[in-house]
Amino acid sequence: MKRYDRIVLFLLFAVFAAGIIVTARGAMSTYVTFAEARESGRSSQVKGLAVAGTAEELDDNSFSFHMQDDSGEIIPVVARVKMPANLFEADSVVVTGRFEGDVFVAGKILVKCPSKYEAEHPAEVKKE
Repeated sequence: MKRYDRIVLFLLFAVFAAGIIVTARGAMSTYVTFAEARESGRSSQVKGLAVAGTAEELDDNSFSFHMQDDSGEIIPVVARVKMPANLFEADSVVVTGRFEGDVFVAGKILVKCPSKYEAEHPAEVKKE
């Protein structure tokens, strides 16, 4: 193998490895509060609850609402996605985005709903 081929192969490997590291780092990010997201200035995942009665449709693919994070802070959120039907019935909501001024702009929303399929436990279990 020529030296030029080795260099190209090494560069391709380095770019591929860097892509995997960046992707894995983003996928493993933890939830933060709005205060931590504001301070970091980077894209963050904030977990909390959507405040009922605050939804306002902006256009076909975006809406706004208020969200209370786990620390109790309530912030307006502009979501650049369609509004999930069960946004206000969810156990929790995770928004991924960053602050633009005093508004958290989200590109992704994950609605975490209670399980419909919880196991029913009979009072007595017969052993045969």
